[in-house]
Amino acid sequence: MAKDMTLLWGSGSPPCWRVMIALEEKNLQGYNQKLLSFEKMEHKSKEVMEMNPRGQLPAFKHGDRVLNESYAACMYLESQFKSQGNKLIPDCPAEQALMYQRMFEGLTFNEKMGM
Repeated sequence: MAKDMTLLWGSGSPPCWRVMIALEEKNLQGYNQKLLSFEKMEHKSKEVMEMNPRGQLPAFKHGDRVLNESYAACMYLESQFKSQGNKLIPDCPAEQALMYQRMFEGLTFNEKMGM
């Protein structure tokens, strides 16, 4: 199942870690992965640019579907593998609201910090 998944990632990148954690939480071991060096500009390589024309990591592919935003990849994994592994999105509406609030306020904090 995970054999048709590929994750191109860079060390030290919270968005990359986010997708890796989601894959582990959903018990999707055995996916193809490749660690790329930001310092060597490997995230601008032909391999990455074919998956993500912005030249950013993570670059995640499942079959013929490509997701280059970490939150989108996490939500996709939860949707496609809902009954597998740990739940990433709670069923309770109040808990779901809090989860989405925390998820998106983290993006706002990062923007304000200039990251």
